[in-house]
Amino acid sequence: MTQLQPARLKFAEHERNLWFVVPEFGTPFDALLDPGYWAHVAAKFKPCDEITVNSEDGSYYGRLLVQDAGKLYAKVAKLEYVELDKVEVLQGTPALTGHGIKWRGPQLRWCVLRGTDVLKDGMTKEGAQQWLNEYGKTVAA
Repeated sequence: MTQLQPARLKFAEHERNLWFVVPEFGTPFDALLDPGYWAHVAAKFKPCDEITVNSEDGSYYGRLLVQDAGKLYAKVAKLEYVELDKVEVLQGTPALTGHGIKWRGPQLRWCVLRGTDVLKDGMTKEGAQQWLNEYGKTVAA
């Protein structure tokens, strides 16, 4: 019977890095599998690093394993990919048609939107709703 040699047992944090990435809004998951996508940050990676991916719009979550990395590329393998239900837009006041609040990911958080334009970002859900209500009062006045 073969046994594991003690020298092969190591703390994971000494052997690999865990990274967290929020791709720019509208970036499809498949784009992350292109080695060139990582060109500006590839020098930070080493084989066996893991990258957790959370899309900015909340439409997907994934985990990637770095297989190889150079100065301008990183070859990654898909470990996990889950399509998520998008958080629905909460509408604003009746006076503000086309306005609402929406979760836009861990970077922008809850945003107040006018159509596709972001009026205010980085808020809690309650804060965004309150901001929109106050905005509605000033616009209606």
